[in-house]
Amino acid sequence: MTRVSARCRAALDAARASNLNAWRWLDTDGALQAAAESDERLARGAARPLEGQLIAVKANIAVAGWPHDGGLRTRRSQRADRDAIVVRRLRDAGAVLLGLTHMDEAALGATGSSIEGPIQHPLREGWSVGGSSGGSAAALLAGHCDAALGTDTIGSIRIPAAFCGISGLKPTPDLVSLEGVLPLDSRFDHVGPMSRNAESLWPLLCCLRGLPAVPTADADELLAGRQLGVLEGLESLGCAEAVLETYAASIAELRDAGAVLRRIDVRQFNLSRLRRAVFSLCERSLALEHTARRAADPEGYSTAMHAMLDYGARLGPADCERFEQRVAAFRDTWTACVAGLDACLAPTSPVTSFPHASSPPTNIANLTVIATAAGWPAASVPCAVAAGALPIGLQILAPPGQDARVCALGTRLAAGSSAA
Repeated sequence: MTRVSARCRAALDAARASNLNAWRWLDTDGALQAAAESDERLARGAARPLEGQLIAVKANIAVAGWPHDGGLRTRRSQRADRDAIVVRRLRDAGAVLLGLTHMDEAALGATGSSIEGPIQHPLREGWSVGGSSGGSAAALLAGHCDAALGTDTIGSIRIPAAFCGISGLKPTPDLVSLEGVLPLDSRFDHVGPMSRNAESLWPLLCCLRGLPAVPTADADELLAGRQLGVLEGLESLGCAEAVLETYAASIAELRDAGAVLRRIDVRQFNLSRLRRAVFSLCERSLALEHTARRAADPEGYSTAMHAMLDYGARLGPADCERFEQRVAAFRDTWTACVAGLDACLAPTSPVTSFPHASSPPTNIANLTVIATAAGWPAASVPCAVAAGALPIGLQILAPPGQDARVCALGTRLAAGSSAA
């Protein structure tokens, strides 16, 4: 058996044997066929950019003939009739698609709990991997795949990446096609790559855009003399002590590398209210999207999802306008604060992983919402932590269109980005 085929078969075996609840569905025959084709191409020197890479796909992204449920029980019998554009581009680049990963119901959550139960953390059984792209993060950390597709609305790629010690990117809005992706709120939705190695984010992003992976700028040159924003006042967000300490070490590394740092006080933004505004707008959009289906199949939704959709359905035009104004006001304030900066650095989340049996923290997405509301690309990369400690993510944000800069800085600052 040749190299890609052997890796593919081993990955499928590991995924089937796993008790992580990371995988929704595996395409054994299709993956092995694609792996054999990759081996044949490699043998004759005709490799494509992602030849033989093993890829997981989040369950809200369409893959022809595969289930297409978006984590919703009401859609469990549905199959996709064609590939999403991003899936087609992965195939064209030589990727081997293994299957679908579990996710939070309808992508409206950050705890890493699917309708088939909690997704287990590969490092700590019974602990959260974050969400909503939690299955993809768990599969990566467990070593089942080389990369994965996730979606990010308020932090659904970046939070699982941080909790699992891997890397993930939310691109600039509209940079990557959403065709074939079940919507949460199209104004805030993004498709992006997740990987065990930060240096893989840029070539994966180029593939998802249908472009060749041109080299990024040298990361050390991006740091020396550059104007970078760093956050202060993080205690007001309830940041865990380990997160604060790790973030301080990252700031020190930036300073030592020659970056010019500008302090930005997060207390001026009221990020918890901003996160609530964006989440409410998503609840409203999803309620409208599911009005008819929910009336026809109320049992197809969990109690928690019914509560969120009921809230979204109650929001009127005045409520939505108030939330829209809150987002717009933040964007204006943020733009003024960061004028002239090349990038900003922040913790990915104020908290680390937590037990599934505990009440989820309410502040999980209070830092990822910044890039969502501002329209900035942002990556989460793993920080160096003590042996046995929970992973902590570092978030790199840059102005719209500067995704290459985000990826280059992420590669420069990442630590410990290997599978368990």
